Amino acid sequence: MRQIISLFIGLCLTCSVFAQSAQVITDAPTAQERQAEGQRLSGLRQKLDDDYQQEVKACYQFFDVTRCRIEARERRIHANAALRKEELRYNASERRIQAAEAIERTEEKNSDATLKEAEAQRAQAVQARIDRADANAQKQLEHELQGTKRGEYEQRQREAAQHRADVEKKLRERTKEPAAPLPVPGR
Repeated sequence: MRQIISLFIGLCLTCSVFAQSAQVITDAPTAQERQAEGQRLSGLRQKLDDDYQQEVKACYQFFDVTRCRIEARERRIHANAALRKEELRYNASERRIQAAEAIERTEEKNSDATLKEAEAQRAQAVQARIDRADANAQKQLEHELQGTKRGEYEQRQREAAQHRADVEKKLRERTKEPAAPLPVPGR
């Protein structure tokens, strides 16, 4: 019984020291400190359960076993509540640290990719702007020349150039060998 009370008092003092140190320390604890704190909490949990089991065994030495067990259970509940608060604080800080680390890893990964993507988008935008400017100039020229003999001439020249390009493309795409030449007449 005295062990549980001393454990409870020690746990409360540890909670208050931990809470004060958490407020004073603005930097995140190191991985070793975090692991040590987790092991300390699990050790306290194990000690709390072991002490309760010993107290229950000791209760069988008394005449009023039920009352002794109820008192032991209530001491365990109070000590467990204090330990639970500390565990919740620890778990919340672990989640915050892990979330911050995950965000940091994601930002590192995305920073290079984001820069490359932004550069590619800028290059695309510049090229699209140049293409639009060329197309607008061409349309304006066509509009000015439309209906004039010079405009009709240039339109036919463009159509002829397009036709030549199409014919050359078809010739390049042709996979069959050309047919044998026709015989020369008179031979």
